[in-house]
Amino acid sequence: MRPIKVVVPFKLDCAKSRLSSVLSSKERRDLALAMLEDVIDAVSGLGEVAILMKDPIPEGKTFDRLRSGQGFEILECPQELDPALNAMIEAEVREGWTSDILIAMADLPLMRSCDLEDLVSTPGDVVIVPGRGGGTNLILIRTPKFRVDYYGLSFLKHLRKAEELGLSAGVFESFRCGSDIDEPSDLVEVLIHGMGRAPELLRNMGFELSGRREKARAGCLR
Repeated sequence: MRPIKVVVPFKLDCAKSRLSSVLSSKERRDLALAMLEDVIDAVSGLGEVAILMKDPIPEGKTFDRLRSGQGFEILECPQELDPALNAMIEAEVREGWTSDILIAMADLPLMRSCDLEDLVSTPGDVVIVPGRGGGTNLILIRTPKFRVDYYGLSFLKHLRKAEELGLSAGVFESFRCGSDIDEPSDLVEVLIHGMGRAPELLRNMGFELSGRREKARAGCLR
């Protein structure tokens, strides 16, 4: 089995804008950083970890761990997501494809290392973890032939691309890996199922679970 190189795309500019109704700009940035750290903790046992950032790391104590690069490296790249990731894949091809590549989104704070062990054991030239709404939350690429195509219904696009290339595609279904945090209602899942920095941060911000008997689903209050 080849080693795995983990790539986590991350941006701070306008981080988590769809949470603006419940979080300030600074709070959204703090939550984005907390979720990134939870993702790093989950993937760190797989191999080398690189954080792919479009913008330079800002100054300030908040970004000390990110700037220090403890347990990972920072790759600054001005390109948009698809060109940046595909350039990394092509660089690995030029080096002889000594490592498979796992691309993990930075807003998966429920994800645990045991989930990734199951993902890695799933067969396929590519293994895709679908997110809610048709996105791709993680993708494990085991072949130099494949290139990514995010945005829109990327899960279906990645399946179709694998088929066109004659590659086998595995699908790993996982609640925790499939739960990306974008909307205010998603914060409930972080408070219920999260075990890292993100739920702790939300509680420190004053969020708590609210379960009314007449409602089938829990909510959260601040």
